[in-house]
Amino acid sequence: MVEILLLPNERFSNIEGYIFYPSRDVLPLEDVVLSPEIKGKRIEILWRLLNGENLKIATTLKALTEKVFSPDFLRENSLMIARSTKLTLSPEKLVEMGYELVFTVQNVGEFAIRGDIIDIYSPGNDFPVRIELFGDEIEEIRFFKVDTQRSFQGVDKTLILPFVDFYGESTLLDFLKTDARFICEDLQKVLDEYRKFRKEMRDLLKERYNDFFDERVVEVILKNVEKGSAPLSTRVEKKESLPILDVDEIEEGGLVVHREHGIAIFEGIVRLKGVLGERDYLKLKYEDAILYVPIEKIDRVHKYIGDPSQVKLDRMNRGKWKQTLKKVREDIEKKIKELVELYMKRQEAQGLSLPGDPELEEKFAESFPYIETPDQQQSIEEVLSDLASEKPMDRLLCGDAGVGKTEVALRAAFRAVASGKQVAVLVPTTVLARQHYENFKERMEPFGVKVELLDSSRTAREKKEIIEKLKKGEIDIIIGTHSLLNERIEFSDLGLVIIDEEQKFGVEQKERFKKLRLSVNVLTLSATPIPRTLHMALSGMKDFSVINSPPPGRKPVYVYVAEYSDDLVKGAVIREINRGGQVIYVHNRVEELPEVFEKLKRMFPELEIAVAHGKMSRKTMERIVHEFYRGNIDVLLCTTIIENGVDIPNANTLIVDDAQRYGLSQLYQLRGRVGRSDRRAFAYFLYPKGTPRSALERLKVLKSYTGFGSGLQIALKDMELRGVGDVLGLEQHGNVVSVGLKLYNEILKETITRFKERRIEKKHSVNVEIENPPGRFFIPEDYVQNPVERLRLYRRLASSLDEEDLEEILEEMKDRFGEPPEEVKLLVDYFRLRVRASKLGIKKIRFDHSMVEIFPSRNSPFLNHPRYDRRSGSVVLYTRKDPVEFLMDMLKK
Repeated sequence: MVEILLLPNERFSNIEGYIFYPSRDVLPLEDVVLSPEIKGKRIEILWRLLNGENLKIATTLKALTEKVFSPDFLRENSLMIARSTKLTLSPEKLVEMGYELVFTVQNVGEFAIRGDIIDIYSPGNDFPVRIELFGDEIEEIRFFKVDTQRSFQGVDKTLILPFVDFYGESTLLDFLKTDARFICEDLQKVLDEYRKFRKEMRDLLKERYNDFFDERVVEVILKNVEKGSAPLSTRVEKKESLPILDVDEIEEGGLVVHREHGIAIFEGIVRLKGVLGERDYLKLKYEDAILYVPIEKIDRVHKYIGDPSQVKLDRMNRGKWKQTLKKVREDIEKKIKELVELYMKRQEAQGLSLPGDPELEEKFAESFPYIETPDQQQSIEEVLSDLASEKPMDRLLCGDAGVGKTEVALRAAFRAVASGKQVAVLVPTTVLARQHYENFKERMEPFGVKVELLDSSRTAREKKEIIEKLKKGEIDIIIGTHSLLNERIEFSDLGLVIIDEEQKFGVEQKERFKKLRLSVNVLTLSATPIPRTLHMALSGMKDFSVINSPPPGRKPVYVYVAEYSDDLVKGAVIREINRGGQVIYVHNRVEELPEVFEKLKRMFPELEIAVAHGKMSRKTMERIVHEFYRGNIDVLLCTTIIENGVDIPNANTLIVDDAQRYGLSQLYQLRGRVGRSDRRAFAYFLYPKGTPRSALERLKVLKSYTGFGSGLQIALKDMELRGVGDVLGLEQHGNVVSVGLKLYNEILKETITRFKERRIEKKHSVNVEIENPPGRFFIPEDYVQNPVERLRLYRRLASSLDEEDLEEILEEMKDRFGEPPEEVKLLVDYFRLRVRASKLGIKKIRFDHSMVEIFPSRNSPFLNHPRYDRRSGSVVLYTRKDPVEFLMDMLKK
């Protein structure tokens, strides 16, 4: 028997022992794509019911009344495919079934075709499937992982379900093959929520309401419903997370920087024939010439990040580029000395090792109600390792809003307290301070840790008492805003400083803590680090941890950029409220808030709407935010005070009007206020009619980076849009523009190394020049069609330091694209030759038909070869065999 548990709304849908059947997360007639996860989950459950499985389902009346396709449609459009049978599934059929053709499959509902390889991610499968054909016969079926794109398990057969979810004439009840038992804990509450939803939908859809919902379902359920309940589940299992997207790959038509020749336009990959063979080159256009860079030297070319409007293409035949590099180096040395010395003092200082209490820390970790993501666990280990070392910690932890940075901070704070030290947590707003205070207190107090809050909400008497206790060591963890930067505040034994939302503080404020005590440990948390700090982190001046993977079940925010309309706002609010959620509406002009409030009240008379802004008393604002947090307010109308400090997992729709007025990082921070639960969140960035195109550029950028890990991308793109400029804090605008951020970064690294007066081990790289290599070696377009993917493969091959890396890449290509053609095999052999030659100290190899000339560097064993000629500095060999094969065999011996 199927058991169906009725919920009032989808707010608490994670019920232990039950599978959740969600309603569609878009309204009928709404111009928003249905979430792939929700579509996939609905189709999977309908299929399992159709096949007679006795499921225990938790759902709402709204979901049960939604009309769906018929059972016959699902049955007729599902296909079981098996090995050693003919494939009857064409690309056209997959598109008809609702699948989207992509190059790399990452989400349910996608498929890719690469020669004889077909990848499909069907609902009902935990992993996508890879089908390998021989002609039109299925030779192999394998599951593969999204993050690595590598196969891991072969199967004999698999089911491909359709990926469509349209409004038909059936409901979930039509898919039941057995009797169903309906249970409900609070039937009145369920009915109240449903009636409210029905009224709103009738107002919105009018006479078309019955096209989308079937109310007869409610009558059936009411005749059969029993009283019952089920426990909520809080601990979440691990799921695979998507990797962060690559933002560094060069794009055709974009600016690039070549280390030796300067700034050029990348005009694509071209194939050229040489004296003895054929291979691919990067075509770079300079002001006075075209440069063809062999693909093995792709590591010398990178994307230009800076201000494109302020640079000119370099000239190949002038020494201007060398002069530019010289000027940048000199300027960096002059400007950076003081900053470097401050960081270096911290690096050189003897820190206080904080060993902690392993047994107590393990119990504290167990009090975390979720399972750590791999990135989160790694960040925790890195931070604790820093604290245990003799060197003072100065680590930047970067991760999108809601990925679990606070838990890393909690573990670090607990380690410090367990080691007998005090902790200071510095935050930019009183709202965020209060929230951190409640979180820290809830987790720490059961372990006897004394947590206190110091901000402007405290009375003078309370502040004085807290400061005295802090000095005496009676407070373990102090959380506060700028109040903590007061010179009067003294600590008994400060061991760790945690700075949250670092972009809100100036350099001087942050340095106050560093100078407080040279050996203080500093952990900085941010979703969008200001470019200067990001820059330092990437330059090795600050240790850098990144959490890319979201908590299990977390979904990226759906970003909707559009011209403002009342209908758009109405649809967005109704959808969120109907699924039991809350809405944040941002309008950043305090004087206009009453007018916007009245307008929203007219649009939504039944909803509880409240206003919050920085000019009201702190106690009033905190009371309103607290009521919103408790779920007593449906819509919070506010200014950007919400940008920092409100963490409401149930608020999953954000509406920002006049969005064109905000900076990119600010918009990103606002977007981070929603999407903190396992439900898809929506962020609407609306602009008025007549907004100039230039002002919409930032919004387009925000729309383009919607995946997890995009905070780091936003910071990089912010550098591009603003030309990097003086945000580096070093007035290095002109220097960054002239050479691009990446090369500037490398020069900065070299300068830091010199200031440390310490030689660091040079990173090993393969730098062997091969002249006139014979044969055709490249990645053909019909083997890997996507040009960006070809560039990535070339870059990985060029960066490989040993033959194991090359073999791994070759195996991956076989798995993903099928058996490699001869050109690809020869290409990998070519890189194998470079690796072997590099390890034997060979700097150059020249081929000339049957002759091979080897140029050894110092300390190469080829200097002792009987045919080594001191005058030419080379070894000349002749062979009747294939020259590459001959040389490969010789170098192997």
